[in-house]
Amino acid sequence: MKTLKIALGTTYEQKINYLREVLDELDVKAKIIPIEVKSGVSSQPLTSTETKKGSINRAKEALRKIDKADLGLGIEIGYEKNLQGKYEILCWATIIDKKKKQISFQSHQFLMPEFHQKILKENKYLGDYVREYLKTKNDKITQEIGIILRDRKPFITNALHNALIHYLKREEF
Repeated sequence: MKTLKIALGTTYEQKINYLREVLDELDVKAKIIPIEVKSGVSSQPLTSTETKKGSINRAKEALRKIDKADLGLGIEIGYEKNLQGKYEILCWATIIDKKKKQISFQSHQFLMPEFHQKILKENKYLGDYVREYLKTKNDKITQEIGIILRDRKPFITNALHNALIHYLKREEF
């Protein structure tokens, strides 16, 4: 397989590194070209639909800006209320290629602890508080939850895995 040129709709180092990890796990040779783009949605999407739209917008804009890329990739983290009215975190990853083929996948969802629920319900930006949660308790599980929600790795890598697998083996799906 040739080396893929991926226009990634972010310059955020953590997301770039997560993409590298997933590409390595899938044994995909790729050149990642990060580019700053606008999501076209709020900075803290509060529905899965808005989050997905942000990932699509990022993928389209990245591909538009990087003409030599084979595909654009957008990653967007967001939140959505479940049936009980509580917020869950999720991620959407979208791939769009030059033939306008689009594949979008949502990660698994994770119920946010009450600490985070309160912040989201008060319409505050959660990113300003994620490190504070790590200070609430020092037990192993609280620390694990805090790291998961601060770094968001499981959600981003889950969405990336699904999108890349379904894109790269699209003839099988």
